[in-house]
Amino acid sequence: DELEMENTEVIVNYRPVEDTHWTMGMVVESWTIEALSYIFAGIGLFFLVIGLLVVLVTGRRAIKKASLPIRLLAMSANDVAKGNFKAPLPQLKSRDEIHLLRDSFEKMEQSLSEYTEQLKATTAEKATIESELNIAHTIQMSMLPKTFPPYPERDDIDIYGQVTPAKAVGGDLFDFYIHDEKLFFCIGDVSGKGIPASMFMAVARSLFRNVSAHVSEPHIIAKALNDSMSEGNEMSMFVTMFIGVLDLQTGLLRYCNAGHDAPLLIGQGVGVLPCESNLPIGLMDWEFVPQETTIASGTTIFLYTDGLNEAENSQHQQFGEEQILQLAEEQLVKGECQPMPLIQRMSAAVHFFAGAAEQSDD
Repeated sequence: DELEMENTEVIVNYRPVEDTHWTMGMVVESWTIEALSYIFAGIGLFFLVIGLLVVLVTGRRAIKKASLPIRLLAMSANDVAKGNFKAPLPQLKSRDEIHLLRDSFEKMEQSLSEYTEQLKATTAEKATIESELNIAHTIQMSMLPKTFPPYPERDDIDIYGQVTPAKAVGGDLFDFYIHDEKLFFCIGDVSGKGIPASMFMAVARSLFRNVSAHVSEPHIIAKALNDSMSEGNEMSMFVTMFIGVLDLQTGLLRYCNAGHDAPLLIGQGVGVLPCESNLPIGLMDWEFVPQETTIASGTTIFLYTDGLNEAENSQHQQFGEEQILQLAEEQLVKGECQPMPLIQRMSAAVHFFAGAAEQSDD
């Protein structure tokens, strides 16, 4: 009351006293918790790394153990690839897909081994067959005339011929010989190719020689060949033939065409020798028509099989008779219609025409 009355002012400045010990204690405790958290985090990270390493090592070992059969199978496969079809395979106790793969490898080895043995046997048989075919080719070619010029002591006649089989052996043939100043000659083409055709061809050539030694009429020779070859011909094979007998003193040509391509006459010009239609030899009983004409001196008789005019190129176009006639005319103009250059020109032309196409006929 007295203070109020005396108008006295009192200012009280209150400042609470800080508890220094309590503040410091709180700071120390905060730093301790943070340090412990770092320590525990480091320990956790350490064990995490250790755990990952353990998992990595264990996983690698497990994968290596699981893939071991695959590696062993791969090694066996390499041996098989090198030709060892008896390479040992790993023994597996498991019954999983790898075991099935191992069994498949074993079956593959057995199959390859059996196939190899069969292939060896087949190759040996093929080599034997090829050897026999080569022998057959040699025998067949030895049956045909191969010495040219055949009569070097004579200046009144020149002969040349060649056969180019489509296979090792073929069915085309030609033959000739001189007897009593008469030239007996023939050309033929057996149906089919290969060994059957070659055997049929050998029979036809032998019969021609045997029959013509006693008979000089071409149509009678053809009749005799037909009677012999059609008998018991269960395979219905046949041979087209042109048979001629040329009198070297008079130039008279007697001939019989048994279903063969008509020959060319190259002399003053180029023409086709007229031929009657007759059946090929070996099909059925047939009366062959005889024909004859006089051949002027210096005339070339060009005989061929259908392997020439029917030769095909890669576009299946045929060489054709027109090209044969054209080439013959060109050779006549050049004055090179003698037998050897004429055949060489025809052979070169047909090979150029056919190109890379496989030869389809003799």
